[in-house]
Amino acid sequence: MRVCLGTACIAVTFCSLLGGTATGGQGLFKSPGTAAVENGSHAGNSRNCRIIYLGFVGALEPSNNKHSGVVQIRETLQGKQYPDVCANSFSPYVWMEGQDWLLKHFPAHAGALTTEELQVAPKVILVGHSMGGWAMMSVARELRSRDIPVELTVQVDSVGITDYTIPRNVKAAAIFHANDLLMFLTTKHLRREDPSRTTILENVTVAGAGHESITRDPRIRELVMEEVESLRTKFAASEAATGATAAGADGAAQK
Repeated sequence: MRVCLGTACIAVTFCSLLGGTATGGQGLFKSPGTAAVENGSHAGNSRNCRIIYLGFVGALEPSNNKHSGVVQIRETLQGKQYPDVCANSFSPYVWMEGQDWLLKHFPAHAGALTTEELQVAPKVILVGHSMGGWAMMSVARELRSRDIPVELTVQVDSVGITDYTIPRNVKAAAIFHANDLLMFLTTKHLRREDPSRTTILENVTVAGAGHESITRDPRIRELVMEEVESLRTKFAASEAATGATAAGADGAAQK
């Protein structure tokens, strides 16, 4: 298990207290050892997985915290209307378990994926709240080491010392933050490792939001769902083009 350093560790105490207040005390009594994956049976439809949604909740929150917008999006994407999406959520304390779950949907060999492998690999969407933002960026950097692209990252009141720079494999990024108790610890501005490859879609201060309630800002959900629908539209167009090409080839062969 990897642990945070510096200001991120200070923030854990605040996050746990806030999480406990907002979720009926759950956050107060979850230790790192018990804040692990609690929804292994909801890993999504792995055999048909074309899109992966991986979310990280805040520090000391249970990974199934029904009050978290991160989890609410996961639950929507686990619905029957999204059979092509694999969705899961994890605690930042076990972020490597989340990473391992994601990588099970990719070829197991070491090193970068080939062009052919990437063409059929799932598309990745990452969302992280509080220290989950730090965890999410850790996963994004690991994917970068294998040249696996990330379609979208969304940081929500992100806390950490290594969550400022968006790695070059991320295509689009957004960050939402609140003016609350953690305002001096949360990340407000993002840097791009390669501005030519990454677009910053949103940098939003959410008025009136607290550290926990900000996860339910509808704009976060809209960003994720729009990306999912955009990817599904591209899949359909690609399949239609492939089908038309195949039909044309069959017709020519019959002549």
